[in-house]
Amino acid sequence: NNIVKNAGISKGLLFHYFTSKKELFEALIRFVIHTLRDAIVEKINWEETDLFERLKQATIVKLEVSRVYPHMFDFMKNIAAYKKAGSIESLFEMYKGYGLDLEQIYKDFYTRNVDYSKFRDPSIIAETTNIVRWSLEKYTEEQLLTLGEDNRLDYSKAAADLSHYVDILKDAFYS
Repeated sequence: NNIVKNAGISKGLLFHYFTSKKELFEALIRFVIHTLRDAIVEKINWEETDLFERLKQATIVKLEVSRVYPHMFDFMKNIAAYKKAGSIESLFEMYKGYGLDLEQIYKDFYTRNVDYSKFRDPSIIAETTNIVRWSLEKYTEEQLLTLGEDNRLDYSKAAADLSHYVDILKDAFYS
């Protein structure tokens, strides 16, 4: 009832396109997954060799996507909880079921053209990457919390903030 009310359509029209709530839910999952994948694959500069810069790009892409679809990331968290995806591996498997090889995109993102020689300690690259990723994900979450009803975000300020934080992380982890 809330869906048809907020969409301004009738139940009949909704069920014309989706024969069940489960079908609608599955279509929403596919939409969310493919929308985010397309945004990242299209907007990331794959020639960028600096992993931190690439992570900064991904953060900006997520913020841009969230401006257009403000509830997308909450929905994705709910999907993971609903599907009982307790690990990154189980998330990869879930996404494969929706026709998306997120594991390959993830591997490409962290390996294609990345110059790991910049790292001070090559033995902890995986841990370093996690620390940086977690930091930028938390930054994204906090920025999303500041969005008003107009879903406006000062992207130039966000980019400047990100550059500042990424520079600090580079100083900590690069030679």
